[in-house]
Amino acid sequence: MYSARIMTKSAFIVLMSLLFSACHEQNKNTVSTAELMKSREIKKVSDAEILKKGGEVGNQILSAVLEIASRNVNTETVNCEVDSWKAIDSLETTYQSRIERLNSNNQLISELELQLLAAYQYNLENNEKPTSSIQKLNSKTILYTYPIDSASGIFKYCLDSIGQKKVELWSVKIPIKEIINEL
Repeated sequence: MYSARIMTKSAFIVLMSLLFSACHEQNKNTVSTAELMKSREIKKVSDAEILKKGGEVGNQILSAVLEIASRNVNTETVNCEVDSWKAIDSLETTYQSRIERLNSNNQLISELELQLLAAYQYNLENNEKPTSSIQKLNSKTILYTYPIDSASGIFKYCLDSIGQKKVELWSVKIPIKEIINEL
């Protein structure tokens, strides 16, 4: 009788241990499911929040682009063809964006980019400090631009006309979906 009691207690302890571990595993699954659901929930964000975060992402990209430019455009190796800079491809992949160096001669420049180029040209001619611009290009894309001017190392080697004050711009097209994922 004594050994039957011990076996019953042992069976009870084993059963409780199994039940406890099963509940513990279920609790882990519930937590990971809750985290997954939270990551997939619909987020309502305002245009202002999107533009603000787009500006932050654009600034990060611009910093990386300027670092890449300093390695590719200098007195020893003047490589002004941004499309040939492998590091730009990597940056585009990382941020799922399109990075271009544009001037008024580009055939694929948008109307908004042309207007910004004209505004940057005006600022350059009037010795205004260069600033970035962040705007919605369309319902799926944010356009971040920054002028390439005489203060930039790329100006001396790569702009069309050094004799005249000309401006070009860095154009970064960032998908709104990527910006929302950052929020």
